[in-house]
Amino acid sequence: MRRILLGIIALVTFSILSLVLYSNNAQAIPVLARKYSTSCATCHAPFPRLNATGEAIRLNGYKMPEGDEVYVKIEPVSMGAEAYKKVFPEAIWPSDIPYLPPISILVEGEVDVDAGGTKDSRTSFVFPKELAILSLGSFGENFSFFAELEFEEEEGEDLETEIAAWLMWEDLFSGALGENHLNIKAGKVGIQEIALPNNRGHNRITAENYLHEQKLDLHSQPGFEVNGFGQRWRYSLGIVDADSDNSEKDFYGALAFKIGGLGFDGSGGASEEGGLKTSPSGYWRDDSVRFGVFAYRTYLGDDGNDEFTRIGGDIRVNYKDLSVAGGYIAGDDDSETIDQDLWFAEAEYWIYPWVVTYVRYEALSVDGADDEDQARLIPGAAFLIRANIKLTVEGRLYTENEPAKEAGGEGDDDRVVFQLTWSG
Repeated sequence: MRRILLGIIALVTFSILSLVLYSNNAQAIPVLARKYSTSCATCHAPFPRLNATGEAIRLNGYKMPEGDEVYVKIEPVSMGAEAYKKVFPEAIWPSDIPYLPPISILVEGEVDVDAGGTKDSRTSFVFPKELAILSLGSFGENFSFFAELEFEEEEGEDLETEIAAWLMWEDLFSGALGENHLNIKAGKVGIQEIALPNNRGHNRITAENYLHEQKLDLHSQPGFEVNGFGQRWRYSLGIVDADSDNSEKDFYGALAFKIGGLGFDGSGGASEEGGLKTSPSGYWRDDSVRFGVFAYRTYLGDDGNDEFTRIGGDIRVNYKDLSVAGGYIAGDDDSETIDQDLWFAEAEYWIYPWVVTYVRYEALSVDGADDEDQARLIPGAAFLIRANIKLTVEGRLYTENEPAKEAGGEGDDDRVVFQLTWSG
């Protein structure tokens, strides 16, 4: 019994150490960095923002778009022989699973400084503020998966837990429709698509989320999604459960185009060879113009008669070390006969490969409710202490209707935040 117990302890210890330490590169800690033995900078600029290479890998089911087997350094475990394909349906179609459990963690902590000076505690330490356990990868050639378990703790509030997971079947009818033109995803979908195509919350540099995602109730939900992409275009269409207690469903769609730079399918001009950029040199650069539109519709209320819509478009222009973007969303809530208009503009500039500065201005206008109008300025800088350790120094200055005053409080919500994020 003692030997069995010691064996179990040794096995668990080895598994944990393997997750943390197994890599030829000290910076290659998260899931795909371990799989390809490369730096986080291959896909991120900085994390969690995806650069052009990272976006192509994400769209391709977390695999290198061209010749994935060439880049893989940790071979997957085969689940069936290749010959099974020849005798199908008399055998199960073969697949594979990652050699090591594809698990990463993301930890975020903050030091918040009350810039307005009206709160009882001028400075608060929130360590950790958020802990996320992430898993992603592929099962063979045509299936990919994503899973996230997130714990978040706001100052003075209870711990919040959120889960998300999906499975995607890729390249359906590729012979007739074309490669990557039709994929089906099932699970908690819309994480990347129920938002402006080129300026979404999961792909931001700032510590503060976009105001349009905070105010316009844009979030992932259980359901199904079809999506596809080519070199210069991508689309997604989804049907998901509504938040309200009725039989109606929510619908969303997004369409994006790209001029110049690396294509959505991994082809194009990101490197001298005209394809993926796997070197961290200039990893954030992708001289291109991206623009897109999205729409989201649901019905609220027990009877499902109140329509709720969001329609918007955005653009992002990248040139060398500068990136500028802007977007607009129109919202309409029939249940309260409220029309909302929200726009933003932002600029980001890379000083060094480990330092990026940014500024964003965003404004919300609520028709017939001037006291709910809101506008704010978000300036800051992100420093990559290591490829997987980021320090963000950011300010938040409201120029119209701060939330604390809007709620009847005496304080204001202007702040300076020092955010430390690391992944492994």
